[in-house]
Amino acid sequence: MSECTSGLWSALTHPARASYGSRRERLASALAVGLLTGLSAAMATYTLWQGSLAPGWAGDTVMGSLVFAAGVLVKLLCQNLKTSVLALSVAVVAGATLTAAAAVAPYLLLDIGTLGGIALLPELRDVITLLVFGQVPLLLFGYLIAIVYDGATA
Repeated sequence: MSECTSGLWSALTHPARASYGSRRERLASALAVGLLTGLSAAMATYTLWQGSLAPGWAGDTVMGSLVFAAGVLVKLLCQNLKTSVLALSVAVVAGATLTAAAAVAPYLLLDIGTLGGIALLPELRDVITLLVFGQVPLLLFGYLIAIVYDGATA
């Protein structure tokens, strides 16, 4: 395995150690952690939004705790402050994109034509409200709590 490939593999398997490595390793670590935590936050947010379709145990507290835990994991998996801020940014963008795509996908799959834009407006309003007042603050709060717990190491 080449030096470049082994460095990237190390960044994916040990992101805390790679967050202090070379620039490429830090970027790979931030992208991997950000995408995975953004994905888990998006799934929890979507389950929170579609509460009537969720199982009984998946209530507001459980799903909010999962989003909070995703924010904590960003800091604990990326020890370097610069890398963890980048990973948090990736998590927020990836989570918001995936949540919005999951809300819009049924309308696009049904090929709603001219009235599709009007039909999407309430869905997008609900998703944007949930992102602004739910997912992003919980991710940020979890991240800040992890900084207080773990310390801000630069």
